[in-house]
Amino acid sequence: MKFKNISAYLVLHTRAYMRSRSAIFFQIAFPIILILLFGAIFAPTTYSPSNLVIQNDSPSAITWEIVDAINASGLFKVHVISQSVNLSHYISSNTVATALEIPGNFSSNLYSGHQGVLILKGEASPQVADSEYQLINGIITQINYRIGNTSQKLVLSSQIAIGSSDKTINYYVPGLIGFTVLTTMFNMVYTVPNFRKEKIFRQLSFTGISKSEWILSNVIHSFVMLIISDIILVAIGIYVFGASLALSPINILVTGVVLLTGLIFFTGIGILAGLISDNEETVAVIGNLILFPMMFLSGVFFPLEFAPAYLVEISKFLPLTYFINSLISVMVYNNIPSVALQIVFLVISSIIVFVVAARLFSWKQR
Repeated sequence: MKFKNISAYLVLHTRAYMRSRSAIFFQIAFPIILILLFGAIFAPTTYSPSNLVIQNDSPSAITWEIVDAINASGLFKVHVISQSVNLSHYISSNTVATALEIPGNFSSNLYSGHQGVLILKGEASPQVADSEYQLINGIITQINYRIGNTSQKLVLSSQIAIGSSDKTINYYVPGLIGFTVLTTMFNMVYTVPNFRKEKIFRQLSFTGISKSEWILSNVIHSFVMLIISDIILVAIGIYVFGASLALSPINILVTGVVLLTGLIFFTGIGILAGLISDNEETVAVIGNLILFPMMFLSGVFFPLEFAPAYLVEISKFLPLTYFINSLISVMVYNNIPSVALQIVFLVISSIIVFVVAARLFSWKQR
């Protein structure tokens, strides 16, 4: 064994390694990105107060004491709404995560020796609902002790996470559907430079097909495959894990619109990313730089409510966040009106990306 041969090849291998962008990315940059993402998401942070809507339908000294105690705790940003507001409609139209209702008979029940029941409502995920319930219940327990009610006359009842939204699997199904759309973008990032390298685009240019037609044909193919994949996902969620999803004809139609607009958008993004990739190594780097941050910061695998506030703000700039939120609203909460603005955003974004991709895309070899 000659050290000279080993050292000579080591030098050659090191030079080749340094020229390989994908090798450097996956061995050095990629682990760094993952630890930064997971560290930022799960690292201990200072508590950020969550929003809590309160409707006091039984104004009295004790009910306002409850409101003041919740506000003074620093655990919530309290927003008190008028008695004239329909709370259920307010929650639905504003996608309120948690709202506390003080019923009209609360004070009379309490003063007549019965329990005063506070009702927690909203559209929070089961995990968030449980966390909010525990925080509010702790405050109510302190009030019970302060006013000398050892029998706990103040009681908190939760109506969140009932019916079709009480299982965690319900939230994973829309998230995984979002992931399947994201993989379509990833495939296009590879397809464009590969077709260019193999001169397939040059051959297509002689067939008479336009750039827009080629992009649209890819969207249609991906949409059909996406429907098949998502039907299987939904079936597994329902029949294997007992998911309860809103699948009425109108819900399925709206879900299809969300899927199509999201697919057009991410297909266009994939094409644009592929256009700036000059080789397979660059493709891998660009594809993963787009895929993984968006996948982890858009609520694909876990609710964003548990992420630090600054990551939640970042997620608002990611199109996949609106896509997944729309699916959750339609499939889990059966709340179609609340997704109107998000669908408009997806439609406008999809049109812009499609037009830009069609304009910049070229059959010619670079």
